[in-house]
Amino acid sequence: MLALLIFFVGFMMFSSANWVIEKFGEVTYEQIMFHLNMPFSSEIRMVMSFLKNTVMTGVIIAVVLALLFCQKYRLHVKILDAFRDWVNARRIKLSLVWLLFCVVFVFFRMNVWNMITFHQYKSITSNFYEENYVIPQQTKITFPKNKPNLILLFAESIEATYAKTPEHDYFKADLIPNMHKLAQDNINFSDSKYLGGSYTIDGTQWTQAALFAQTCGAPIQLPINDPNWFHPKEGFFPKAWCLYDILRNEGYAESFLIGSNGEFAGMNKFVETHGNQRLLDTNFYAERDGIELSFEKTTKLLDKQVFAYAKEELDNLSKQDKPFVFTLMTLDTHYGTAKFSDDICERKYGPHNNIENVISCSDKQIGDFIDWLKGQDFYKNTVVVILGDHLTMNKRFTKDMNRKVLNIFINPRVAATNTQNRTFTPFDIYPTIVESMGAKIDGHRLGLGTSLFADIPTLTEGKMSVEEMDINVRKKSKLYDWMLYGKDVHN
Repeated sequence: MLALLIFFVGFMMFSSANWVIEKFGEVTYEQIMFHLNMPFSSEIRMVMSFLKNTVMTGVIIAVVLALLFCQKYRLHVKILDAFRDWVNARRIKLSLVWLLFCVVFVFFRMNVWNMITFHQYKSITSNFYEENYVIPQQTKITFPKNKPNLILLFAESIEATYAKTPEHDYFKADLIPNMHKLAQDNINFSDSKYLGGSYTIDGTQWTQAALFAQTCGAPIQLPINDPNWFHPKEGFFPKAWCLYDILRNEGYAESFLIGSNGEFAGMNKFVETHGNQRLLDTNFYAERDGIELSFEKTTKLLDKQVFAYAKEELDNLSKQDKPFVFTLMTLDTHYGTAKFSDDICERKYGPHNNIENVISCSDKQIGDFIDWLKGQDFYKNTVVVILGDHLTMNKRFTKDMNRKVLNIFINPRVAATNTQNRTFTPFDIYPTIVESMGAKIDGHRLGLGTSLFADIPTLTEGKMSVEEMDINVRKKSKLYDWMLYGKDVHN
């Protein structure tokens, strides 16, 4: 019995590590801790997938092993009997060897050494934020008299990597031809002379962290001393002054549409804390339209439904007597839960529900949505920003590629003089969005970001390398703690 218990523990370690990497790709300590402290009710399908591939599978294998090696059989086969006797005589040793193998597997599969190495920086206190973080609420921001509307489209896991350019052709095809053309016809800030995007920094690699980085100018770096610190009573990063806070003070109507439960990744907490946003999630539409959200069924809307609801909400917002900011997030391309819509898209890359087809379908829907926007009366006075939220978590799919997060600015109210061969991070997107609306920021900087429309270097172009910033954002800071908790928490 002890041997089976040891085997089961080892299998849980092995299968859990494998499941995490298959679903999310290479993960960080912050990402794991953040999602462990989010309500599991918002991700029933993910929980069921975990239980099926770890606990249930482990129990079945353990039962099979018990039947094979712990039972006496009337039918005897000499070789099998000898093998059973050999295993039974060494079952504790064999189970311990298996457990050791699983520990080593988890160590390398989860890249634990990197987690330990990078986590060591959290014990170091620095003045990085004090020296480089520009407090937005203390910065003068002047908006034009005719304030434009703003539409923010966060495209799940969309990378510049997916495009075919003279610089790279990773997939022997252009998986995002519509977005590629939109980038060429409008503004794309790139790390090269072709379609490109931003570098990824620690604390920006998952959905909520990416949203926070690109609209608030800072990463999500979490403590471990007390899990209760994850949800301070004062709100989600209560002292951070984000894009939505700025626009609320400018009189904007604000709506935020996501095709999942608002509790996913703490999205509702973010929306409640920053701006005056109307959250449109599956709970909202379940109550209004009677969408069934049962334990067995998915709690996600397909992107085709999200875009249909987006058109409806934009029609309502455009009838109000004030400018609006509308945010929507796609979900179909989320690795591990990717969905393809056969009724609106063609399977160009084989008959299966592979990720290339899903990306291609998402690109088509985004292209169609922009075409629809162009036919609306409010479009001329609307800035549209398309952003990949983070790099895809399908690490095998994008192995050995030069990967950057995509950005596209349509209808900006200011000209861009330097869009190519830039070195920038998700933090720089925040002030770039603000200035794309024709607003003037004293110093052109907010948070850790620098407006890419300004003719000045970003932090990673003039003051430090991307690698140095990646290390510095991990270090302890009284200013960061103030922003995160609303008060000092370190002595």
